[in-house]
Amino acid sequence: MTTISHLQWQPSKIQIKTATVLAASIFLLYLIDGNYPDERSLSAKASVAVLNVIKVSNDYSRGDDMKKYGNMLPESYRKHNYCELDSKDTNMQCRQVLGERLRSKPHWHFLGDSQMSTMVLALRNRFPYQITKTRGRPRLADRCALMGYLDVEKSDVWTPPDAKFLQGPEMYGLHNPFCSDMNGWGPYTIGDGTKSVEFLNVEFAQDVEIQTKNTFTTQEAVALYLKNEKKDDHVCVVNAGIHDQTLLKTPDVPKDQFVKNVQSYLKLLESVCGNLVWVGITEVQEINPERNLQRNSVSLKWNQQVYSMIVNTFPENCFIIDVWNESVAATFKGGGRQNIHYDEPYYSDFASLFAGLL
Repeated sequence: MTTISHLQWQPSKIQIKTATVLAASIFLLYLIDGNYPDERSLSAKASVAVLNVIKVSNDYSRGDDMKKYGNMLPESYRKHNYCELDSKDTNMQCRQVLGERLRSKPHWHFLGDSQMSTMVLALRNRFPYQITKTRGRPRLADRCALMGYLDVEKSDVWTPPDAKFLQGPEMYGLHNPFCSDMNGWGPYTIGDGTKSVEFLNVEFAQDVEIQTKNTFTTQEAVALYLKNEKKDDHVCVVNAGIHDQTLLKTPDVPKDQFVKNVQSYLKLLESVCGNLVWVGITEVQEINPERNLQRNSVSLKWNQQVYSMIVNTFPENCFIIDVWNESVAATFKGGGRQNIHYDEPYYSDFASLFAGLL
């Protein structure tokens, strides 16, 4: 039987500041829905349920036990809302699980970093309809394009991130307000008039790259942008975690901060997308560890925490695609010289899953 443990809340300066950020999220939900949020309301005292399962050691990197972890999720959720990516089986499990509820949904929004954008570019090449409408560009050197693409008004003053809350940006965007850390990928939409695929470069679970007159974080700005009247017809496919690990330099980051940020992020998207798909974090090579701060032990821990939170917080309308073992089997780009990115087959095989659902 799976054991559930709840993290105890103790008032502190950190919690007080968290309450301020969450209050802004509540206000945003009011702007989006036109009503004060009820069961979707975020609370500074809300605990995040985390399943006590596999102990992750610092040298754990291959991820064989991730499949066992998936098997420990509640049976009903595992049967209808969880799948493992497996290109050797033409992603049969994921096609069946996601296809039950998401097949033929007209509008798909993909939010993430360069991993997600590379996959969506492969999906663009497999779009099963004639592309008659486009907006934005997938390959873009302008790191500040998202603000204009969202067509939102900048805040008069840009407030820097607070690393204690794992808030990005951490590199370029930190010194260039209203711009992104990620280089080379821009937001864009393709469609045929009735079906559409959109990519939005949102690198973190919580960041302040985009600040508007009414929103403090990029996640809030994107949720307001995605507001629609028929949210059941929209799907948001989301990932974060690789960029967030670069923020772990601050020693007083709460151990559950990433999963709290993901929970807040998904709650915002739930109010405008209706259908959510969370893509797990992939394996990294851990080369040049002084420069590349990502660690597989952290990724595995965060995967487990987020999966547990999703099961408890979004039991009906959020799906999990576990990509760990598929990424372990993939070949890293550049003859093994890349720390994060894989050769093209990993992304094209992943894209074929979504192409079959459009």
